[in-house]
Amino acid sequence: MAQDGIEGDITCLNISNTLSGYEEYKESHEAQSQAADMKQRAKLLLDELAQFQQYLNDRKREDAIYLGVFKSDVQQELKLLEKISSTDMTDDKIMHTLRSSNFTFFEQLWSAAKTSTGLTAFRKWFPLYQKDRMPAHGRSKNRSFQAMVDIIAQNGLEWIKVSSTTEKRIIWDLAKAGYAGSSSDEDYSDNEPEDEMDDSIGLLKQVKALVKASRAARIRYHHPSIRLVLPRISKNGPKQVQGVLQHIRALGVTVQTAEDIPLSRPVAEVLHLLAADRYSTFSKTINLDCTILLAFVSDLSHGRVAPQDWHNKDIARQIKFEAEDQLLPSSLWPACSDRKLVCTREAADRMHEIVNIFGTETEKKRAALLVYEGCDGTAPLTREQCIEAFKKLSDYQVPMEWSLPVTVVDVDMEAIKSSLPPIAKEVENVLVSINQSVFFYGWYAGNTTLSSNGSVAKAIEAKIEENRVHDEDSGPDVWLCTTSRSLVGKEKERRGNPVQ
Repeated sequence: MAQDGIEGDITCLNISNTLSGYEEYKESHEAQSQAADMKQRAKLLLDELAQFQQYLNDRKREDAIYLGVFKSDVQQELKLLEKISSTDMTDDKIMHTLRSSNFTFFEQLWSAAKTSTGLTAFRKWFPLYQKDRMPAHGRSKNRSFQAMVDIIAQNGLEWIKVSSTTEKRIIWDLAKAGYAGSSSDEDYSDNEPEDEMDDSIGLLKQVKALVKASRAARIRYHHPSIRLVLPRISKNGPKQVQGVLQHIRALGVTVQTAEDIPLSRPVAEVLHLLAADRYSTFSKTINLDCTILLAFVSDLSHGRVAPQDWHNKDIARQIKFEAEDQLLPSSLWPACSDRKLVCTREAADRMHEIVNIFGTETEKKRAALLVYEGCDGTAPLTREQCIEAFKKLSDYQVPMEWSLPVTVVDVDMEAIKSSLPPIAKEVENVLVSINQSVFFYGWYAGNTTLSSNGSVAKAIEAKIEENRVHDEDSGPDVWLCTTSRSLVGKEKERRGNPVQ
């Protein structure tokens, strides 16, 4: 009998050891499996970033959004995950490493980005104050005076913050701040002032900083809107958490909880949405200033121009730029698309004046096709006729939808000025007559004005900001072409006369 008892003990011991070994094996397998899964997902994310980058490169829009820092962050996480597979780490060490990895956050960030449109940046810092209002002790790169925006979308008009915080973490922050006992609807009413809740609550503090930064920033006269994405927070979670979300919504922030977040789609299906469309906000009618009219006419914009010793530095630089990136096919023609094109009489007259004095014969022919003068009593050509004639004067494929000729508008400046907002009086002081006709007309008509006159565009915006009375005050919608084109001209006119 004693022997039977010993065998029974041994049997029990063996079963116990077997169960223990199985649990250890199970935990080890789960740790390795989770690490392998995260590594595979990291590779997929990097592959999608590469697809997006290639999409931009193919369209010569690689500068539209900088992916370098975000891509580098994901690559670092992948190296960490690969290290797990190649070293003899304990299971506890593996799980600790996985829990401390930022990859899940980056994955959530990319998923949120794929539900957005018009991306322009990732993980960018913005100041909490305008430059002239920054505290003296905050003018360095002190991050306490800046807010991080995870995703900038809608061509700069939307800021997106992705937070991986949990309901448990928010409740813990509430308890630490002294709100542990509050759980009724009355304690978290939408009617409470936004500063009622302590900023020591991490999520609320982050959002308030974002709101402050957005109020210090303007994109085309508007403050960016803010969207908060919370993948680990439920819409119907604890009342304490709902109270915090109510405070955040009261700040004007759009909140997306787990249930509100759209399903992530393969990047190939959304590439055309992700890439910022520079022209999506344009009006149906485009107002062209003199600098753009000259760009359409210039020999420099229609093919290779052989450098000459009498070319000034501006011409030489523009020849180099055109060889690297063709202005009309890559920028101005897409900007115009099939939209109606107009210019003021002052802009048209100034363009023809410059071309008649300095233009080559081909530049004069293009000017006549672009903006019809009507001085000789002849009828203007049709759009198709203009384009066919333009094709003979360009090395590039002239788009058939280009709306030629440009319609010339005679404007009554006094009537326009009297109908513009009072702030226009301040803008008027920094504009010469021709620029008043161009930019004030575009402002009055509600048309996007295309220009390469950066100094004028910046002066207008600066005057609007300096003299803003109401938050909704705005000025003319100006799209600035970052490069200009001069007329090539002829040697005897060009020497000492760099006219643009």
